[in-house]
Amino acid sequence: MKEKGPLGLTIAALRALLWHGARGICPKCGRGRMFRSHFQIHRECPECGVVLQPYAGDSLGVYAVCYFLTVIATVLVMAAAYLLFHVTSPYTYLGLFSVTSGLILFGLFPNMKGIWIAFVYLLTGLRRQL
Repeated sequence: MKEKGPLGLTIAALRALLWHGARGICPKCGRGRMFRSHFQIHRECPECGVVLQPYAGDSLGVYAVCYFLTVIATVLVMAAAYLLFHVTSPYTYLGLFSVTSGLILFGLFPNMKGIWIAFVYLLTGLRRQL
């Protein structure tokens, strides 16, 4: 028997839903692209018409996801710098933190926003109108 998660979905279906979000693909149909450009999102999915970001307050959740994923990755990079290269200068760490977190945040922003949209889609009961 397959293990069920929230809303009666299998764990594989939950993973697929969040994976679609991370790739910038519509969480409902799995075909439409969420983003027009790196920072601009479609109001609706071009394929199925699901509203992708209906609430103005959704930005706070995106910020939380971005912060969480950026800090974890940046701390891992800083730990690797310490363990592998024996970096001790606080200025080096400050520069490494700034560069790493900036690259992750701006480079992966659509992926992190897509994860949040998929999460909101999951929390709202997988409806057409999020």
